[in-house]
Amino acid sequence: MGGRGNQGWLRPLAVLVAASFIVNLGFSAMSPLFPYLVLAIKGVLREPPEAAGTVEAHAGAVELGALVAAFMAARAPVAGLVGFLSDALGKREVIMLGMGIYTAAALGFLAFNDLTAFIGLRALQGVASAMVWPVAEAYLAEVTPRWSRGKAISIYSSSMLIAQVAGPSLGVAVYKLCLAAVGPGGLILALKAPMALLAATCAASTITLPLLPPISRGSTRVEGLRGVIRGLRDLPPTVSRSLKVMYINGLVNGLAMGILNTAAVAYIVEEVVSDPLYIGIFFTVFSLVAVPATMLAGWLTDRVRRRKPVALVGYFAGRAAMFLLPLTRSYVLLLAAGVLLSTVFSLSAPSMRALQADLAPPGLRGTVFGVQQLFFNSGVLIGALMGGYIVEAYAERSFRLLSYDLTGYIVPFWLAGGMGLLTASLFALYVEEPSPHQD
Repeated sequence: MGGRGNQGWLRPLAVLVAASFIVNLGFSAMSPLFPYLVLAIKGVLREPPEAAGTVEAHAGAVELGALVAAFMAARAPVAGLVGFLSDALGKREVIMLGMGIYTAAALGFLAFNDLTAFIGLRALQGVASAMVWPVAEAYLAEVTPRWSRGKAISIYSSSMLIAQVAGPSLGVAVYKLCLAAVGPGGLILALKAPMALLAATCAASTITLPLLPPISRGSTRVEGLRGVIRGLRDLPPTVSRSLKVMYINGLVNGLAMGILNTAAVAYIVEEVVSDPLYIGIFFTVFSLVAVPATMLAGWLTDRVRRRKPVALVGYFAGRAAMFLLPLTRSYVLLLAAGVLLSTVFSLSAPSMRALQADLAPPGLRGTVFGVQQLFFNSGVLIGALMGGYIVEAYAERSFRLLSYDLTGYIVPFWLAGGMGLLTASLFALYVEEPSPHQD
């Protein structure tokens, strides 16, 4: 893209930001309601949760874990394969096909009303996700100069976060309006209403992608599988070691995230508040505070020309926040801990991705990003399965520590936090950042 000039990356960034915002608005609209939909389909929830008092959220933990696992079981291997294909065949084409699959899966959720079908559709969404998000980041890494890369990745990530600010409240509003129209007897229909919004946003996002310029063949395209293998084999030792440590970190961080994906919502619903309105507010605030932190990370790492220190601050502080979350049943304190976790995670995530893009050579970034997602998603898959059973095993237990009675939910949260501290230490010791004077 060198011929496009120093600002040639702004147009593809704008197209990807628009597509990302539209589709993530639909996904985040459904996020606070999906656990209730699972419970309603299982027959555990027979009345609106805001009128039910106590909701036995742990009764759906295994199914929620299976849904996350289905997504990741499909996403993990496809990400590795698609990363290579995007380098060899073209990133733009892969992204467009993936978004079309997203649209088909969203329509499927409207057509079916059982958990077996939902698991299959989540797997289809996993395939689509592997074709869109890591490939889009690799695309941006190819078209941006190194010291604009942090800003580009942060802006792209922020588009998702801004959508996630509006999405949960929008989804809950759609649910409440539908419930008012159909009455308590139509609970499942009301809980599925935001799925129609998801289908519409996926279709709209697909329409924007033909505006994305193709990457010129030039020096950023490798020649087939042999070219990819040769390029990876010829990596300098420090780069090879750093990328391998990032892959290990991705696997362990995925384990932690998979456990938390299952445990966090169940903990909030069962121990703190059951009304979907407050769940929506929590996710909205979580995403809202992440936006300035993400933008700051991109600007700061480009400005000081260092990415690793910013990533490390976020890694260590974020893992500490995981230990705090299950210690409170106060909604206000839970929000405060969520704000801390969101802020520090948003500092580390774009910094780490930009650092990985700096390490990976041009023409191989799709492969490197795809392998990273293979390891991360494999960890999330295993962690999601573990998380469901850990929650069921410990949710109703309690522990006494230093004269304090603690909920059994400390087990999944503290296990995830401990894993995170391990990966942060590995990152600090073994990942070497390229010289700021390198291109």
